[in-house]
Amino acid sequence: MKPTAYILTFIALTILTGCDNFERRFYEKIDQGQLNAIKNGSDTFDLATITDFEWDSVILIRGNESVPYFKEDIEEVINNRTSEVHWEDRRFKKINDPKLFFKTTDLPINRDRFYFLTPDKKMIEKEIKSGIHKHRPAFDFNYCLTDSINERYWLSKNECKFMLKSNSVNAGQGTVFFYPACKTKFSPDSVKFHDE
Repeated sequence: MKPTAYILTFIALTILTGCDNFERRFYEKIDQGQLNAIKNGSDTFDLATITDFEWDSVILIRGNESVPYFKEDIEEVINNRTSEVHWEDRRFKKINDPKLFFKTTDLPINRDRFYFLTPDKKMIEKEIKSGIHKHRPAFDFNYCLTDSINERYWLSKNECKFMLKSNSVNAGQGTVFFYPACKTKFSPDSVKFHDE
């Protein structure tokens, strides 16, 4: 085998093994969903069809484009409670808040992270490139209302059978909006094409 063939084989293996299957499946489903939504007005996306593990609920934490999202903030969100220990004490003095059961790490810039809660109350993290800054089309989640103005960010597995709408008639552009199977702040009918 020639040296060029070895190099190409190495590069191909690196690319194939370096990709997270969840991320690949997720973005392929969004890309296909946008095409179907452009053609049919909407599409469906069942998050359970791209996971290869059991889970009961999920929350998506969106990253930032310029600074990491600190674990101290994320832990309050995924535990659905405000810590009694100031974030600086938790971060710099390493003081633990035992009421924050689920722990995580900082979320790097230009990354998003799904937190899946399993039936035995373990957390599975799936990190993907940013759905706002690093993938086209971008995607945006809508969340379930708890009353007329407040949303909850944890979605049950049943609520993760989303309706997808695109605000672009051009594949690979605009934003794909995810509407869970519950009452949301915005109606799927509110999505209009911005490039028609």
